[in-house]
This record gives sequence, structure tokens and C-alpha cells, in this order.
Amino acid sequence: MDRDFAVGVQSVVFQDYSLAGLVDELGETGIRHLELWDRHLSADDDEKTIADALTAIDDAGIDVSGYGVVDIDDVGQARPHVAFADRLGADYVTVNYPPDRDDVTEALIDLAEEYKIDVGIHNYSSVHHDDLSQVFSSIADVRGVLDRYDHPRLGVCVDTGHFLVEDVAPDDVIRDLGERINSVHLKDTSAAEIEDLPGAGRLDLPHLVGLLDDHADVDAPLVIEYELPEDRVMEALETAEKNVRKAIAGDD
Repeated sequence: MDRDFAVGVQSVVFQDYSLAGLVDELGETGIRHLELWDRHLSADDDEKTIADALTAIDDAGIDVSGYGVVDIDDVGQARPHVAFADRLGADYVTVNYPPDRDDVTEALIDLAEEYKIDVGIHNYSSVHHDDLSQVFSSIADVRGVLDRYDHPRLGVCVDTGHFLVEDVAPDDVIRDLGERINSVHLKDTSAAEIEDLPGAGRLDLPHLVGLLDDHADVDAPLVIEYELPEDRVMEALETAEKNVRKAIAGDD
């Protein structure tokens, strides 16, 4: 049974590429949905750079569905990120901040209302952070904020790879967070790579897609994400796209 999910990619996959190179490479794939990383384009870039980038993205037929993951250490940093996501035409922005910062949560909710854009709290792991108290690394971290702030535009961006690194089962994540999931990063972890392409390691993609179909209501594309060496990026993306589309189609 073909589930109704589109396929996207996080531009961090192309971390060693320029934005122009990223756009060219995507043209060789069937992926037309992009979550744009701020290292490729941000509100800090000059106006000509931003305008030229938006033109190139549009000419390539690429949809910027999301923007992030942006780190927010102070309330004042929230508005520029959300406003820029809106300028990109993104439907959501993925964010990282300390779970106990209710002031940041409240600012993000206000901005989400103002710009009519969804906010996805992104989970992390010990892969990138030594102090897990400063990031969302468990279901309890995310659930605590979502319970305190039951707002339709505040949800979670589930990064499967980071949860797997922390031995948090995708079944538990999706069953618990359910309809508060508004975006998904499909990342895997394997014996070969701690951050691997989806379907290469512990992640059971068909099972995961089935769980999302049963327990969540995700409108955003399912976003492929990994951080691999530059010489493996495109081969890995071709494999990842096949893996994800096969899982969505329900093929054995």
C-alpha cells in the first residue's frame, strides 16, 4: 500500500558543497523537497546572495519545505530564523535549544503564530553534544515541553538516528509523540558509520513508515539525512532514496 509521503533531503548531506553545487546534484535525483541548512543560506547572507539563491532554487524546481536545524541560545535569536524560514517559503523550521528554556519555547510559539509556520523541536544525541542537558535527547525531554505547551504549531522533528544512538526505540518515539510529530529526519546508525544513510543499519524503514502512517499526521516530506564523506554523498543518496521510496510504497 502506497502511503502518502513525499521524500526530501536535508542540505547538511551536502555539507562540503556550495548551494549551487547542491542544486545541480539534486537535479540528478528524483528528490525535489529540501530542508535547507543555514550553512548553505541564512539571514546573515547579503541580499544579492539570498536573491540569487532563491532564484536558482526556484529555477531548479526545488521546494524548500523546511529550514534548520537552527541553534537558539537566546530569545532574540528566534525571530531572524523564523522570519528567514518564512521568506524561503518553508512550511516549518527545525530548532535546537535547552529543554528548560520555556522563554525560548514561548517566543517560538508567538513567532509560529505570526508567520503561520510550524516549529519542530529537533532531538540530538551524544554524537554532537557532550552535555545532553542542553539538548532534547529523550522522549521525556520532548514530552515535557509539548505537555507544557499544547499548541498546534509546536511539535517535534524526530531524528531517528540520534534517538537510535541513545537507544531510544522508534516505536516508543512515534507511539508516544504521535500527532505532535510535524517533521522527520531519516537517519540511521550502523556498525560502519555512527551516522549512516537510512536503511543501512538499525533503522527498519518499512516498519517506521508504517508507524508514522498509523500514529502521526506528518504533512512534511520524510527527510533523508546523514553526514558522510564527500566522495560517498551521491552514491549514498541514490541508495537512500530507493530505500525510502520502497518503504513508502510498502514493497517487500
